[in-house]
Amino acid sequence: MVGGCAVPPTPETPVPPTLEQDPVSRAVFWLYVPSTYKPERPSPLIVTCHGTPPYDVARHHILEWKWYGEQNNCIVIAPKLDATDGIIGAGRVSGMIANERKIMSIISHLGYHYNIDRANMMITGFSGGGFPTYWVGLRHPDVFSCVVARNCNFNEGSLDGWWPPEAVRTSVLVYYGQYDPFPIKNQSQNAIHYLRLRGFAVEEKVIPNTGHERRPDVAMEFFRRHWRPPQGSVPK
Repeated sequence: MVGGCAVPPTPETPVPPTLEQDPVSRAVFWLYVPSTYKPERPSPLIVTCHGTPPYDVARHHILEWKWYGEQNNCIVIAPKLDATDGIIGAGRVSGMIANERKIMSIISHLGYHYNIDRANMMITGFSGGGFPTYWVGLRHPDVFSCVVARNCNFNEGSLDGWWPPEAVRTSVLVYYGQYDPFPIKNQSQNAIHYLRLRGFAVEEKVIPNTGHERRPDVAMEFFRRHWRPPQGSVPK
């Protein structure tokens, strides 16, 4: 139950996602490029991190996010990650370092092929995907404008001391369901307490009448609310 839940139904999109491999890190990831993409118009980027396999995998994330990418002209990537077991795992540092290398290499590679809006990049995760979401997002405040933890696991011991002081300027949202399992609610509250104590302005939401449910719409609304003037990765 802590590891994942059903992918919410979303409308079909005009183009399908594709399974890719980063040529440098060899990381495998799902990619969705909206049909509205135009090279002259920077597209915001969404990085979504899966939780505990086989209950939650990268393919689930591209299926839940591709429609939001289409509707908001966002490029979406869902990489296959390490150490995201939210049932018995704790987000070990070695796994987070591996995830960081994968995600940053994928973003760098895509920035040459697509006009990515470098001013508007969100990293989000569900359940055990909270480990890489907090780790990678807070360690790179110059890259990610928003960090959104959705019903996520959190471990202070594998995060504290690893992020730079300027990370406190990052827009952060932590939310979970009213009827989420106790470990998820407890760890979400721990994350909020930890971040606020260190100067982060964290927005908190408890989604009423829900359990361990993905609700990407809440993350998308937060991301749009914090959009900045665009800055393309490809020169005009």
